[in-house]
Order: sequence, then C-alpha cells, then structure tokens
Amino acid sequence: MPGEDHLGHSREHHDVEMGKKHSDLEEYMAQLTSIFILEFGIIFHSIFIGLTLATTGSEFVTLYVVLVFHQTFEGMGLGSRLATVPWPESKRWTPYLLGLGYGISTPIAIAIGLGVRNSYASDGATTLIVSGVFDSISAGILIYTALVELLAHEFMFSTSMRKAPIHIVLAAFGLLCLGSLLMALLGKWA
Repeated sequence: MPGEDHLGHSREHHDVEMGKKHSDLEEYMAQLTSIFILEFGIIFHSIFIGLTLATTGSEFVTLYVVLVFHQTFEGMGLGSRLATVPWPESKRWTPYLLGLGYGISTPIAIAIGLGVRNSYASDGATTLIVSGVFDSISAGILIYTALVELLAHEFMFSTSMRKAPIHIVLAAFGLLCLGSLLMALLGKWA
C-alpha cells in the first residue's frame, strides 16, 4: 500500500512483513545508487579534464584558472550531496572514500597527461574521436544526474518545494538558470 507521498518518491511504501527497516534500507540504497552515478560521472569527467590540462599548450594558464573554479563547484556539489545522506553507522567511512576518489582523480589524470605529453598527438583523428566519445559519455552522465537528481527530486518531488509559495519556487528556478548561464559563459570564456 503506497504511502502519503507516492509521487514524491519518498520511499514510504509500507511492507507489512518487512516494516520500517525495509523502507530505510530501500531509501538508503536508492540514495547510494544516485550518489554512485553522480560520483562516476564527475570522476570520469575529472579524468579527462586532467588529461586536457596536462596536454594543453599556450592556453594552460587560462584553462587552469577555469578548471580550478569548475572543479571547486563540482566538489561543492558532490560534497553537499554526500553530506545530506544519513549514513548508517557501519558505512560512516563511505563519504570520505568517495570524497577522496574525487579529490585524487584530477591530479592523477594530470600526472598521466604530463607523462604522455610528448608522445600525445592532440590533433590526431583517433585522439579527437576518443576524446569526443569519452567527453560525450561524461556529459551524458552529468546531464542525466542534473535532470533526474537536481531538477526532479529538488523541484518536483521535494515536499518543501511543493509546499513553498510560487515566488519561492520561481526564485529558486531562476537562480538555477542564472547559475547555468554563468557556467556556460565561463565555459565559453575558456
């Protein structure tokens, strides 16, 4: 029998046999799955950012400044998502490991890029195809995460947003759009 907020995906389905423990486990697993998708997309993206930075020529300083800001905001987004999960006592180390994975992925990719910098043909056809395919995979994962996790769960399925006055919802959506515009302009500047 569904709970009060079936469309809100609050995972409050009541199972007579399993009780609350099953519901908590189901909610935890759903959150863990979404975090792993986000983490994989960001780390995959960070690896290619690191490789690109290490193999860049004269635009290194500009790209470096842009990527520092880019990675900072990605890290803040991932960190805030990790901080909101009620981790069970036996899994308290999980957010630290996921944060560490994010923190070391770009430096390791930069080290790999510096190692292959002299033998790397940045404008070769194979290099451009491989880079395009991997960039599109990471972009697809990040777009999926943004649309499903951010927009759907924070705007459509969030109890606080559904109960908020329309001007609050519109202000939040406007700020989201403003942030997207600023990131697009920042990306264009690079």
